Amino acid sequence: MAEQPNAKLLRSELTTSLKQNLKSIKTLLNVPSNKDVVLRSYECGDISLCAVYIEGMADDKKISEFILHACKEASSPEEIPPEQRAEQLMNRYLEIAQCERESRMSEIISSVIGGMTAVMIDGSAEALLLDTRGFAHRQVDKPSNEAVVIGAQEGFVENLRTNITLLRRYVQSNELVTERMTVGTKIPSNVALLYLKGVADEKLIDEARRRLNSIQAASIQGVGSIQQLLEDQPHALFPQMLQTERPDRAASCLKEGQFVILADNSPYALTAPITLFHLIHASDDTFLRWQYATFLRLIRIVGIVISLFLPGLYVALMLHHTHLVPFTLLLSIAETRADVPFSILLEVLIMEFCFYLINEAGTRIPSQIGSTISIVGALILGQAAVSASIISPILIILIALTGLGNYAVPNYSLNLSLILCRQLLILAGGFLGLYGLLGGAIIISVHLCSIHSFGVPYLAPVSPYRPHNPDILLRLSLRRQHRLMFFARRDSWMKTGEEETQ
Repeated sequence: MAEQPNAKLLRSELTTSLKQNLKSIKTLLNVPSNKDVVLRSYECGDISLCAVYIEGMADDKKISEFILHACKEASSPEEIPPEQRAEQLMNRYLEIAQCERESRMSEIISSVIGGMTAVMIDGSAEALLLDTRGFAHRQVDKPSNEAVVIGAQEGFVENLRTNITLLRRYVQSNELVTERMTVGTKIPSNVALLYLKGVADEKLIDEARRRLNSIQAASIQGVGSIQQLLEDQPHALFPQMLQTERPDRAASCLKEGQFVILADNSPYALTAPITLFHLIHASDDTFLRWQYATFLRLIRIVGIVISLFLPGLYVALMLHHTHLVPFTLLLSIAETRADVPFSILLEVLIMEFCFYLINEAGTRIPSQIGSTISIVGALILGQAAVSASIISPILIILIALTGLGNYAVPNYSLNLSLILCRQLLILAGGFLGLYGLLGGAIIISVHLCSIHSFGVPYLAPVSPYRPHNPDILLRLSLRRQHRLMFFARRDSWMKTGEEETQ
């Protein structure tokens, strides 16, 4: 693999010559070609200094007030030995909260790129890194993909520091640990691993830390790329980590003994380990009374079943088991299909493709005309296809029900998984009838049983059985929920009520 240009210089350390250090920095940051890099030379008494930062990433006001102005207003310092200059400047003159000494060129360059300011000191082999980050970023707003009727109304943003703060607001505990690291061998990205010490299993955290540190990709594009590089089985159809844009949901996962991964420039959080049941729970289930939440969850599960099996069942019955269909309904379907030129299997596949084509078009085009596309696709194209005897009316109803079932799935990744499974079930029903449909369902079930998320069985705590709260398919009263998830530490300090007495 080709080595990065100036790699040897990047691995070097500072010298006591300010001129030589600035020459190295100019080489590594491509000055003067790179016009964003600012090198501001000034003096503090008899000490020559140079502030290095990137315009737009660092806050000019912080640099002017807390570095340049502070040094200018300071009385001329007494003669300071060169080896003590960095410490004395940090403690007595530079008026900024976060400041640290650094001698490694790689850390200095990485910090400057991230928005910090490096103060280079003549005669010292150390630089001062000051937190002057002030780049523009989106303010906290409502979640766009995980909206709730009752519950918190704020979502993660692209700024890592803001996202960590949001989580700490929901989990105000001294045991909440944030570990910072970088991933990406060529273009590093800042990543944070968060967990509740004493609640999350230490072996689980060690494994998460090991997988993050073992990522060898040149660059990482947000938590989506991290998820693909960390999951246990990359060829599985179903997601093995929960991706959420809601701080309250990520916080609830922390309290259950899971860990959370946040990445810079990504408005989502990754939580693991998870089970299939995490993906069918909605964020506002906890805020509703248990009767309402249970009813809505049952509606959601029925929608998932309809979405997964309805088209395949229709194809299987119409092609292989017409004797199971009531005669009146069969006659009505036959009349509507009398002039349709396609077979039932091809007709269903065409409608499935058209539905997802319209859905994808409505997602990608500007929001101002997105609703127009939906109306055109649903009404004009559908009505025209029926009038032209290309598609039967009964199939329009079936695909509409299937689409509604899709939208009842609260997790987007699970939604896509079910779409792929549905295509397999349609083909199985078309070639083998109900036997193929049953065989496909068994294969999907076996596949689900084989999946693990950081070593946790995907269908647990149902299969294999683990003691758990009555909050799996149904969401019963909070008064009866005293357990943490089975993968949390058994001696966790979060245990309350009945669990403490067991």
